Amino acid sequence: MNQDPLARSGLACDRRDFLGRLAALPLWARGLAALPAERAPRSLILVWLDGGLSHLDSFDAKPEASVAIRGDLRAMRSAVDGVWVSEHLPELARRMDRCALLRSLSHGEGNHDRGSHLLLTGHRPSPVLVHPALGAVHGQDADAVLPHYVAIPSAAEYAGAGFLPATRAPFAVGGDPGRPEFAVRDLHADPRRARAHELLAELDRLDGAPRGEAERERDRFQERARRLAEDPHARRWFDLGAEPAATREVYGRHRLGQSCLLARRLVEGGVRTVLVHDTGWDHHQQIRSALTYGFPPKLTALDGALAALLDDLRRRELESRVVVCVASEFGRTPRLNPLGGRDHWPRAQSVLLFGAGIRPGVVGSTDARGEEPADQPLAPERLHATLAAALGLDLATILRTPDGRPVRLVAEGAAPIAEVLRA
Repeated sequence: MNQDPLARSGLACDRRDFLGRLAALPLWARGLAALPAERAPRSLILVWLDGGLSHLDSFDAKPEASVAIRGDLRAMRSAVDGVWVSEHLPELARRMDRCALLRSLSHGEGNHDRGSHLLLTGHRPSPVLVHPALGAVHGQDADAVLPHYVAIPSAAEYAGAGFLPATRAPFAVGGDPGRPEFAVRDLHADPRRARAHELLAELDRLDGAPRGEAERERDRFQERARRLAEDPHARRWFDLGAEPAATREVYGRHRLGQSCLLARRLVEGGVRTVLVHDTGWDHHQQIRSALTYGFPPKLTALDGALAALLDDLRRRELESRVVVCVASEFGRTPRLNPLGGRDHWPRAQSVLLFGAGIRPGVVGSTDARGEEPADQPLAPERLHATLAAALGLDLATILRTPDGRPVRLVAEGAAPIAEVLRA
């Protein structure tokens, strides 16, 4: 049986597919059996800033550079000596001593698709193979009702299952969590769904043919989807209305803020990976206004949502079992272009980490113009290895493609960043 195009492209399962028809795909036993055993009950929240966050206008400000380089946004000191951030990130500036800041990530992939593949999978893009994102590999429990991997509101390209079965793709909640009427579609008990399952079972009985592994896996997948839709305990983790109004205000009543709050709820409920997918970071024109104006401004929304998440994890005693990573596919040009924007720049970018297994501190720096790493250049493959290590995955794990080809979970030679990991 041929693999579904969703699995080949690595995109998320549509929620109707997950809860309704659920494409009957073969689950390659060799690939699934190779997945690592869970070594620690840790979860990952990946806040993906789709488009390319400007490091110079966020976590690697250069207050002493010329206006053409530093831009029109002012910088402020953070709680860490020598680290200047945008003045529009005041809450994160005060909490920077609780985070790990990587300021010297560098690679050569300046296109959105290739950069996204590299950062999200930890592997260089290939014309013949789409690698799985970390969330597709991390922690699938066949008996769990909640999905192991959730995307809010949808998955970024290359944040999916890659060459693994589509059952490992993220469950996309859809909609806009920042809207008052937000609810996950189809996530409710429905008598018609029960009748549809009965009819399908009857058709299978009439067929009379022996059940193949693909069909048995389809049945297990459908049953899990049914349990998710009908289990009130599982459904409540998706219910933002259950949160106190004060908590929702702290995160911010907008898409990014409520997405981060929903991510916290889901990992608290047992989801192993949550991708918060925030779009609109590709600023080729007027980057100052793009980052500081709006409802809410991009940097203000990011600042409030991440600070609230950081505090909330500690307050709820989740800090020791949830890893948070804030990243995008590349940085942006150190010099403003004639339109007042910044273009793609993969030679330098910043990544923010905090939570379980992460040691606060600053790793690496860029030169005075933010063009290149001044010390400790870091490849994205090493970030991927670091996250895998923080989650307790076996870095020597070998995955299998549908045709049996062995593929390393962590790229060969990619060592975790020791300064970032707690002993």
